[in-house]
Parts: sequence; structure tokens; C-alpha cells
Amino acid sequence: NDGGGSSGGNVTTSLRRTLTAVDLVLYGVGSSVGAGIFVLVGLGAKIAGPAIAISFLGCGMACILTSLAYSEFASLIPASGSAFTYTYVAFGECLAFCVGWFLILGYGFTASVTARAWADYTGDFLVKITGQEWIIFFTELPLFGENVDYTCSPLSIAIIGMSTAVLLRGAKDSSAFNNIMTAMNLSILLLVVLSAIFSGSVSKENLTPFVPTGLPGVLRGAGLVFFAFIGFDMVASLSEEVVCPEKNMPVGIVGSLAVSTLIYVSVALAVVGMAPFRYLGETIPIVNALMVNACCSHLQQVEAEDTEVCMKECQIFEKPALAVVGHIVSGGAMFGLMAACFTSLMGQPRIFYRMAKDGLWFPLFAKVNPETQTMSEGIWVTGIAASFLACFIPLEALANLISLGTLAVFTFVDAGVILLRLGNVAESSFEAAQQPQEKERERTLFHQNYERVAMLLLFYTGSLLAASLIMANSYLKWPIFLLVMIATICGMMIVYTPVSWTTKYQSIATHDHRPFECPLLPIVPLAGVGTNAFMMGSLPLSSWFLCLVWLACGLTVYFAYGIHHSELGLRASQYSDTVPLMDYSATSRTSTAKSSYGGTSETTPEKA
Repeated sequence: NDGGGSSGGNVTTSLRRTLTAVDLVLYGVGSSVGAGIFVLVGLGAKIAGPAIAISFLGCGMACILTSLAYSEFASLIPASGSAFTYTYVAFGECLAFCVGWFLILGYGFTASVTARAWADYTGDFLVKITGQEWIIFFTELPLFGENVDYTCSPLSIAIIGMSTAVLLRGAKDSSAFNNIMTAMNLSILLLVVLSAIFSGSVSKENLTPFVPTGLPGVLRGAGLVFFAFIGFDMVASLSEEVVCPEKNMPVGIVGSLAVSTLIYVSVALAVVGMAPFRYLGETIPIVNALMVNACCSHLQQVEAEDTEVCMKECQIFEKPALAVVGHIVSGGAMFGLMAACFTSLMGQPRIFYRMAKDGLWFPLFAKVNPETQTMSEGIWVTGIAASFLACFIPLEALANLISLGTLAVFTFVDAGVILLRLGNVAESSFEAAQQPQEKERERTLFHQNYERVAMLLLFYTGSLLAASLIMANSYLKWPIFLLVMIATICGMMIVYTPVSWTTKYQSIATHDHRPFECPLLPIVPLAGVGTNAFMMGSLPLSSWFLCLVWLACGLTVYFAYGIHHSELGLRASQYSDTVPLMDYSATSRTSTAKSSYGGTSETTPEKA
């Protein structure tokens, strides 16, 4: 089955459908619950204090809004590529490339972050069981001497190499491996929560004040940990390998997000409640929280000097059981971080594959091994690049950058589902028109509404983004109020722009195909756009600078290579005034997408 890409005649382009809803939930949880909980709890607590739990909860609630938009796209267009494919359908090629470029940032860099975190936990575990301090050099090898605070992590290459080897075996073997790793990871985290509760280690003093840095701190914490929620985008990238995607994709996306959020909030509350956040550290916060309680009494934890003494002279444990749990978690964390690294490495080649199929990336990445049904070249390149990043680039340099790119991707998906449904409103009115003059009037009205809604979405997003930036970097209040008012007016105008947003007119279901539909549209995706924009503005300005540099590199690739090899551009040359996938009819656009991406529909794009 040739998907119509530019990969050449000797390449198999279809992927085998073997994954179930349970596989998808476990993939999503495995991808999310890794560095986000084992590392970022410590970094986030330095910013938001105990309220890092609220940051996780806010991220989860914001992602639920976006996950509903993802679910509609994933069930309607069961193709690999996730947000890249959805943006391609809703906005066109150039913005889709930008989203794909941000997904490369999300998947590739997330794999590197989790690999480095895995190396930190593994090194700590090996030092504790062997007593050999020299092992730490495999995770913190000074490159420029001990006086320069910059180290590389050679051990992180090992987990990426292992994950790459499993991925090359195919989706089903990869699924079994991920399911085992995720199940072990969830068992370890459950042990942490139960140990904190039944050992009596959770202290009210550690949770007071709960929000020491106020709302700005909670928002900055949310921005930092947001990249940990990219797991459900990874689920969406597997659409082309899922049995009955119309039913299983929404379950996998929303289910994995709900489970991940519950885990994040529970573990974060347990960890920050067990020890003052200054003792959590930046690499192994869960183990540190357990060991502080194992070695030091509550009174010793109150005084920083006493805590340092009891930790250094920890021969007789205050709570021996927690010391055992600490060692178990130190070793068990390897499984959770392994699953997160593995699933991120699994998602990246599928983004390469989809972009290459559309001619926007090099055709080498569109090749599928006919025996294993894997994108072998993409897997190899991803593994090599991720190994380099993991070895040489520290976690804190990447977390905010990944979160910013991920939030931008989610914003495009939320806005895309609004524009997609707007096409259905226009299509219903167009089909109801009887006379050619009426049809032309409906066509003109649609183009006016489309441009109006697109412009309002731009002002809505920009206003909330600017308000958040001002809140995070200034003490001025009146500009924030003004910008929020502008965003509110824009949102209300979007709701009342079309003739009707009712289900009767906007439904994407047909007599033979009933995909999942995002409820309460356009309110739900508008709320998703708003929360994403607000969290983007809370991130440091240095992350914005790096993000703009990354985007500039991507646009250079697009204009130097992608635009000249685009499948969309080649097909557009067959039409005098129409570009495929940008037709006013949502049905035409999605049918064309499914046909091009290996689906069953054979509908061709209409002429506008």
C-alpha cells in the first residue's frame, strides 16, 4: 500500500495495525511518567515550593482540553505524524513544518533528558550497592576540569542504545517491552506514595506555606514540567498502527493523560511532604526525600546543619524501612526512565516518516523495513542524535525549551480543530443551497468567516501570551487586565462568528464513519489555546530566545529543501487555482489526508 509519498517504488510505506487501547494507555503513561516525576519534582519545588503539585495538576487539566482536540483529529485521520498531520490538514504546509520541527525538539530532546536522568539514578544506585565512588564519573565526567561546572554523562548512551535496538525489532515487540517497563514503573511509584503515608513521614510543616511564590511561581513551575505531558502526542503518532483507531485513539489519548496526571499529583505531594524541598536536589529528588526521612528525625530536618550531619553519619536509621525503599526506588527508577526514553525515541522516527512522506524531509526517512515494519533509518538517526545530546547537554538547559515547543504544538492543534469544524459548518450550508448564486454566496461567506476566525484566534492567543509575559516579568497590573479583556472579546466573537456552532451543523460524522468529536466546541479548544498561551508566557525569556533560534533553523531547512520537494506543491501544480488539503470542505480535506496517509478513503479534493 503506497501512501503516495516520495519515498520511491522500492519502499514499503504502510505500517501494520497491531496496537490496542491498553497498549496506547501504557505507551502514553510510559512516555509521560519518566523524567517529569523522577527529576522535575526537585527542580519544580525550587520554583513553586509544595505548590509544584498544583503545577502538575494545572498542566494535566490544560492538557485534557487539548487531548479532546487531539482525539478528534486522531480518530478522523488515523495516520502517523500526530500534530504535524493535523496542522497540515488545518493550516497548510508551512505551519505544519514548524509544528513538525517543534515535535523534533519535543521527542528528540525529551529522550535525551530522560536518558540523562536514567544515568543519574543508575549511577547513584550502583554507588550505593557497591560503595565504589568512581562509578559516578560515568554520569558526571568533568570535561574542562573539576573547577568548571560542566560534565558529560557517558552512561546515558547505554539506555539509548538499548532502546534503539528494541525499536528496530518492530511495534509489537516494542509494545511488550514498554508494557513491562511501565508496569514496573507504576509499582515503584505506588510504593513511594504508600511508604510516605504509612511511615508517617509526610509533615504539615513541609507543606506550609503551600504556595510560597504565589501564582507566578505556580505558572513557572507548570511551564517547567509541561514537557512531561508530551506522552499523549506520542500516542497520537501511533494512529497508523492502531486497531480500530476511531474507538481506541480517544481512549488511549485521554486515558493516558488522566492516569499520568493522577500519578504526578500523588507522587509530588508525597515527595514534597516528606522533606523540606531544599533537600530534594535536582537529580534524584525521590530518593533524597526517602533517605532524609530514613536517616534524620523530624527535629533534625528542621535545622539545615543537623540534617547535613545526620545524612553524612547515617549508620543507624531512624526509619530502616524507608532506607530499603530508597534503594528499591533508586534501582526501580531505571525502569520508569527507561520507558520514557524508549517511547520518546519511538515517536521521533514517526514524525520523520510523515514529514518525509510529504516531501518536507529527506526521503531516506520515509523508508519502512518490509520485515519488521519499522522506520529503520529514522530510528538509527534518532538514536545517534539523542545519544550525543544526552551525553553533553544537562537537563535544566533543555526542560523549559522543550516545554515551550510542546505548548506551541498543542496550541496549533486546539486552533486547528476549530478551523476544521468551521469547514463543516460551511459545508452543511453549501449542500443545503439550491441555486448556483446561493452556493457562491455560501462559499464567499465561508472564506470571510475563516479569515475572521483565524485573525481572532491570533489576537486571542497573542493577548493572553502578552498578559502572561507581563505577569512573569513585570509588576504592572493594568496591561494584564486590558489584554485579558481583549482576549475575552475575541473569544466571544469566535463563538458567534459562524451561522451556527451547533452539533447539527458542525458534526463530522457520516452514515459510515463516526469518529470522536470534541465536545462543547469551540469553547473547549479555546480554553486549551488560552491555558497553553498563558503557560508559554510564564517561561523564562532565555527559553524564548532559544526557541526562536530553533524555529529560525527549521524555517531555513523548509525554504532551502522542504518547499522545493513538497508533495503538496507537486499536487497543487495540477490545479489552476486550488491547493489540496486547503479546500473549504473539512470532509474533502480529511478524506484526502486519509487517502494520502494510507487510509481507505479515495475522495479527491474539490475545486474551490
